[in-house]
Amino acid sequence: MIFSVMGFHPGRDDLVFEHSISLSVADLIPVMQWTNTNECVGVDIRLIAAQVLEVEHLASVVFPEGLDLYLTSFD
Repeated sequence: MIFSVMGFHPGRDDLVFEHSISLSVADLIPVMQWTNTNECVGVDIRLIAAQVLEVEHLASVVFPEGLDLYLTSFD
């Protein structure tokens, strides 16, 4: 499973940011509060501020501010 964070300007549908992150499902389970490993398959999940900070910390990246950020996954 490969994870990516996508960013959109609020209220817009145009993708303006995308960054793959090297985190596993096991890394993200506590951050996303998933109860099983299937919850990340085939969905785009809007990240709240606390999740953004934790993903940034775990992945050693900094995401642009002012965007609506979503976690997505693919094989």
